[in-house]
Amino acid sequence: MAPKVSKEHINQRRADILEAAKQVFCKKGFEPTTMKDVVDASGMSRGGVYQYFPNTEEMMRAILEDGMIEFNHHLSNLLSRHEQVWHAINEYIDLHKNAPSDHFGIVTYEYFVTCWRNHERRNYLQHRYSFGINYFIQFIQTGVDRGQFKPLQPVSVIAKFMMNVLDGLLLEQSLVNLNDQEKEDQYDALRFYLRTVLQINDKRMQKE
Repeated sequence: MAPKVSKEHINQRRADILEAAKQVFCKKGFEPTTMKDVVDASGMSRGGVYQYFPNTEEMMRAILEDGMIEFNHHLSNLLSRHEQVWHAINEYIDLHKNAPSDHFGIVTYEYFVTCWRNHERRNYLQHRYSFGINYFIQFIQTGVDRGQFKPLQPVSVIAKFMMNVLDGLLLEQSLVNLNDQEKEDQYDALRFYLRTVLQINDKRMQKE
């Protein structure tokens, strides 16, 4: 009888495989990476890796799905810690600006840029995009519900613009060697737009 494997062990093996896959994706790119590359990087047996993932596509999806869950938890945590949603937005922008680059943003871009010729992947991109937009909408709507914002545009429009700008800045930082001032100026421009379009109720703004 085979020994029982704990859930913690299974989760750790899965995490180790995905971390190895992510490192190879960042080094070689998604399309050129083979299952053999990931097996070699993981230090596990071929059968051990295939037991969890049948191909690199499923590995990439798993990494992205884990990222979406983390993104959800992160936004929820910000809102729970800040009564003023504007403060939460600013903290999120600062964290985005100062996040270390691991080239995975480029890998994600590479993965999705070819979806025009992959119907199933295009559907997944739409799902992922809708997921991100909905959480940004909820984020901003919380400020409206708390009486802190009086937006000049529909919340959905603001949320889409914010997400698209942040994604664009992440891509730019990965491809172009921006100096600190150039990067600061771009994020300040986003803050200026958001502060203007959200019409923050300064009378209700309090220091935390």
